[in-house]
Amino acid sequence: MNLTLKMVTTLSLLLGWGAFVNAQTDYKKQVDDIASVASELMGFNGTVLIANSDGIIYQRSFGFADKGKLIDLTPDYRFSPGSVTKEFTTVALMMLKKQGKINYDDNVSKYLSNLPAWSSTITIEQILTHTSGLGEIKYSRNITTADVIKQINAVEKLKYKPGEGYSYGNFNVVLRALIIEKITGQSFKTFIKESLFVPAGMMSTFGRDKLTSTDPLIAFGAIPLAINGVTAYTTALDLYKWEKALWNNVLVSKDTLTKVILKPGLSGSSNRAYFDFGFFNKNKNGDLVEIWHDGTYPQHYTLKSVDFDKDLFIVLLSSDGRKSTLSELRDYISNISDNQTLKIPAVWWLTNEIKSNGFAAAIKKYKGLVERGDFVANESSLNSFGYDLNSNDQPDEALAIMKLNVELHSQSENAYDSYAELLIDAKKYTEAQPIVERGIALAQNSDNQFILGRLEEFLKEIRKIDSK
Repeated sequence: MNLTLKMVTTLSLLLGWGAFVNAQTDYKKQVDDIASVASELMGFNGTVLIANSDGIIYQRSFGFADKGKLIDLTPDYRFSPGSVTKEFTTVALMMLKKQGKINYDDNVSKYLSNLPAWSSTITIEQILTHTSGLGEIKYSRNITTADVIKQINAVEKLKYKPGEGYSYGNFNVVLRALIIEKITGQSFKTFIKESLFVPAGMMSTFGRDKLTSTDPLIAFGAIPLAINGVTAYTTALDLYKWEKALWNNVLVSKDTLTKVILKPGLSGSSNRAYFDFGFFNKNKNGDLVEIWHDGTYPQHYTLKSVDFDKDLFIVLLSSDGRKSTLSELRDYISNISDNQTLKIPAVWWLTNEIKSNGFAAAIKKYKGLVERGDFVANESSLNSFGYDLNSNDQPDEALAIMKLNVELHSQSENAYDSYAELLIDAKKYTEAQPIVERGIALAQNSDNQFILGRLEEFLKEIRKIDSK
């Protein structure tokens, strides 16, 4: 399909709700068509890799490697996988546990003696499950591991008694890396290369531990950080190799991996993995059938997923300022093999409508189409769209999207949480308070401890402002 015909097809889709995929069309072409439309319509700038257990089915990069749009992006360019990097410290500690060098119930202070007294109350399992009571790193440009250690040492009191709450954050990850260094006697960068990346065949992946480290094949959108356990760069091909290594008993056993994914935790989400492997779905028999993990750093986006029933591996990387494109592509690609009539994601229509007719008119029309049943409003896509707008200096539009999401998903504590976060970010505290309070009620009702904790912190912030 040439570009002109592709755009005609796209416009037909947008205006006439036509089917994008013919069930008889070649699978690779279907993938290429939707990825190309994402590039042309949504500005997708990244790499798409589709594979199965035998090998790669499709791989292609779209857009440019540099901000000036002079260098074509290729699959050889590396991206930081963001939160997906957490898997490296997780698997490393699982390997050390298998070797008998640690126990999950060991206190952090057993290996790191220079930390405050609270380190004797936190276990390795708690830093693996974000239940330690520690928070998140305060980021700035050029921050290093040494800077983060200073922040950790400045923590006087934990958020809650370890093991009784959940707070997702990279202090836990840095402590993992420090423990790994202490036990192995190697730098974290060297250990993960020799013990994880080389056995998995990941020849293009590396950890960054110095700000002076450079690599010409890093796509634009990253900022200079050098934090052990947090900062790494990889390719779509290497993330596919990583996934194959995980599920083929190369690094840890598949049975052990499955157990630490499916074990119930305190996150408040029934499908969040117990250890740091993202999210999962089970079948009616309780068997793991699908797992996915996404990441952000800070404008590098990653989404990798495995559907075991379909034997389908998907790896998506981008640097275009719109993370939600990845989840929309994943959902579309995952359903191609179902031989069903597929349409482009509704939020793509909304984006195009905004460009054509303005924000207010597009939102009104979109809401009407959802209420009429022509669209199914996807909470996650709208949520991501709102955050993307906010990060691209469109705060008013971002708030409008978050408000719409709350209206369309009035029983979702996650929608209220995101709306409240952006209201507080915009210093609209009076507007934020009822949103926060409604979100707290929903989170309490569903026992979502992660969202509840965030919203309670928001409420404290609002009350603190009000008291001044």
